[in-house]
Amino acid sequence: MVYMLFDNPADKKNMDFLKDYETCSIKQIYPEHKCNSTKEMIKVCRDCLKQSQNGDIIICWYDFMAVLLWWICKFQRKYRKIIVLNILLKDKNTVKNRIAKFLYKPVLKSKQVKATVTSQNYGKYLNQVLKIQKKYILLHDIYHENYKIECDKKEIDNSVFCGGRNGRDWDFLLKVAKEMPDVTFNCVMPKDKYEQYKQALSKNINVEFDITEQEFLEVMYQSKLIVTPLETEAPAGLIVFFQAGANRKMIITSDTVTTQEYFAEERGVLCGKSIEMWKKKIYYYLRHEEEAEKCARKFEQFLNDNCSEENYAKIISSMI
Repeated sequence: MVYMLFDNPADKKNMDFLKDYETCSIKQIYPEHKCNSTKEMIKVCRDCLKQSQNGDIIICWYDFMAVLLWWICKFQRKYRKIIVLNILLKDKNTVKNRIAKFLYKPVLKSKQVKATVTSQNYGKYLNQVLKIQKKYILLHDIYHENYKIECDKKEIDNSVFCGGRNGRDWDFLLKVAKEMPDVTFNCVMPKDKYEQYKQALSKNINVEFDITEQEFLEVMYQSKLIVTPLETEAPAGLIVFFQAGANRKMIITSDTVTTQEYFAEERGVLCGKSIEMWKKKIYYYLRHEEEAEKCARKFEQFLNDNCSEENYAKIISSMI
């Protein structure tokens, strides 16, 4: 039997497509509510173990749940084959991150575990960080066609968008915005980040928080470019990038081992941590809209060719 374990019931609406391919036999398991703590994740993992048998395959949508599942199996002396989908492990000099790396390393070294990465270069980077030699399977994140929206609002001239949660370098973005007073920065950030930075916001920054996904996409839609500095080499911002691609918005983001996979070959622009470089690229593509649109179209085509629901299902099926 093959199970697919999730940490959030809200993911269910976007995973129905698995029923249309060879993956239709997978039994999808969702918790009653989103797992917001390790304790809740452990409970969901233990419940899944109870209904599965030795030798069954358990696919984990959230990588840390796969890590927890492996350790539970080890302590309970149970045998399951585990597939970890798209690892998100970061490399930070914090106690929490050192513990995470300690937990991940034996899991990824295990022969009963297969793992995917959303970028080949991130897989190499991960091996360097953990000092292991794991072979990863490349599995791009899923591009859903429903990311494209119908919006009757007009684009705002000389405007850019930055939004989302994981891995955003808000401190750097605010510094860039301060150097570009003639450009409007439309930002959607978590409320705690707004509270942290609200005293540092320049007049050209508009901030929204606690808004719906539709409202989020409408703010994006009204902006000319997507500008997203990142603070990690690990996967971050990909869903927002895919939403931008669906709505043909060009993307300028940080040059990382993950973003290189998606924005090479003029599908977007990758920048180092130089304010002058970001300013130069933002001004250039705001003033050269045809070139920006060309990049956006290339990225949209890449998503259709490499990140489709069908492609995702085929790779999952081949791993099983």
